Amino acid sequence: MKDRLPDGKTGATPRPSGKVVPVPGFNFANRAARGEAGFTLVELVLVIVLLGIVSAVAAVPLMEGARIFTSGEVRADLNNQGRLAVERMAREIRMARSRTAADLPGCCNAGTLSFVDLNGSAIAYTTAAGNTITRNGTALAAGDTVVLNFSYFQQDGSTPATLATQVWSIQIDLTVTKNSESQAYRVRVHPRNFV
Repeated sequence: MKDRLPDGKTGATPRPSGKVVPVPGFNFANRAARGEAGFTLVELVLVIVLLGIVSAVAAVPLMEGARIFTSGEVRADLNNQGRLAVERMAREIRMARSRTAADLPGCCNAGTLSFVDLNGSAIAYTTAAGNTITRNGTALAAGDTVVLNFSYFQQDGSTPATLATQVWSIQIDLTVTKNSESQAYRVRVHPRNFV
């Protein structure tokens, strides 16, 4: 039984053509008239599948964006740590007191640099456990791997020095790696008092 409106017409909304077009299996007007409410299982499964497909397509760019952001942060961290370590080493090496064996003990060692500065303080740079740069045992920079090498050159700038008295400049080569991102640095320093 259809409800009648005050003007005596039924509550059904006519189509523009004036005809009601039946859809096999999806007659919502009949379901509502019989008191059935909600969605069928087929409709729910179809919506879930469509939402899954849309989510999978949308997740790819989001995951790529997160990966790029993380990679950028790692690269920035490497750059900051490596740059600060190299700048500090270069600044302190410039202040080496002299190029005597006493002021450059263990001279010409590629893995470690030891020297005495103008204040008479002994300073030693090396790597610890292959992943940390240390200054007198205190960490300066760290990564998954750290490669630190020192090269010693004579006054002509190309001949390697083998004795402390021959050293005119010291080259620092540093490579820091973290999460498959690598950053390399190279700087050559001439201590002010090496005359």
